[in-house]
Amino acid sequence: MTDKSVFSDAEWHALTDAPLLVTAAVFYAGEHGPISILKETAASARAIAKPGERGTANALIGEIVAEANTKEARTELKEHRGPTPQAAIDNVLHELEPAAVALRKLPADEAQAVGTWFIDIAEAVARSAKTVNPDEQATLEKLRDLFGVAA
Repeated sequence: MTDKSVFSDAEWHALTDAPLLVTAAVFYAGEHGPISILKETAASARAIAKPGERGTANALIGEIVAEANTKEARTELKEHRGPTPQAAIDNVLHELEPAAVALRKLPADEAQAVGTWFIDIAEAVARSAKTVNPDEQATLEKLRDLFGVAA
């Protein structure tokens, strides 16, 4: 089982930002009213806080969760906005690249488990509304490609 000690500070920061960044990517792709914002926020929080059974990656994901839930991480999310929703999504995807690279340090099964958890967070946000719109679906596909997770 891998822990945070195998990562540089920058890699660890990228991994602990990833749960909120995948949330942001899907959020920016969505159509929002006040109720949908609450639903998406709640879905993200549940998916982050309760990652479920992830095999050999459980301990590592637990460490990521502990740090992702800090106030500092939430504040940093505001920095990833853009002038248009697509620009914001592109910015977030770019910000997620170091996390995807950091996962390559892990054994294949752990990397797959963490990447799948990131996608599960994004899907929870997208599915919290009545339907997943085409922009959200496209964003989910980009996230899957980035983290090497099949649909």
